[in-house]
Amino acid sequence: MQQPTSRQLYAYWDSLRNGRIAPRRSEIEPAMISQLLPETFIAEGAKTGAFHFRLAGTRICQQFGRELRGTDLLGLWDDADREAVASLLHPVMAHAAVACARFRAYAYDKRQVNFELLFLPLIHQDERIDRLLGAVTAIEKPYWLGVEPLLRQELIDLNLHWPDDAPSLSKRTGARIIDLASRRFRNVERRDVRTANIARARFPKF
Repeated sequence: MQQPTSRQLYAYWDSLRNGRIAPRRSEIEPAMISQLLPETFIAEGAKTGAFHFRLAGTRICQQFGRELRGTDLLGLWDDADREAVASLLHPVMAHAAVACARFRAYAYDKRQVNFELLFLPLIHQDERIDRLLGAVTAIEKPYWLGVEPLLRQELIDLNLHWPDDAPSLSKRTGARIIDLASRRFRNVERRDVRTANIARARFPKF
């Protein structure tokens, strides 16, 4: 996590968690993170594997050029990237990991900008993690961002972070999670080569 929004949102989430696996959705007080709201979102995990935006900050929607509420977060990605994000989110939902990613977004005339993306687990019903608190923050802010909509996104790298120790799992599963956390997608100029690299380094299904 490099961007101020990500760091501040994580610190707030961790203070609410207070040693638990994750805070509850009802504990999130917007007034406490009012300065972060334009770049934050909440998504709901569905049994179908989709992650629908329940709330999306005004700056996020402005940058993508549309209202994101109700749409599938995974729908922002194409092909292998969609599968990679879905695989990354599994340990977040199943084991309360924290996920962070960087992606490059493209607008008209090959204009591009890099973003940091943060996923934090939330409990909504019972003791089950079924919500995501997150942030989308532009690493650099070109003059056209928010005026010209983003048309396509591609991943640069993905990371996992354990707020406490990694969960007590089988040795094999634990090794796969560590392997997942250590992977990085290499950014290359040719999309076909990059897609092949991602396919070979695809995150494992849990």
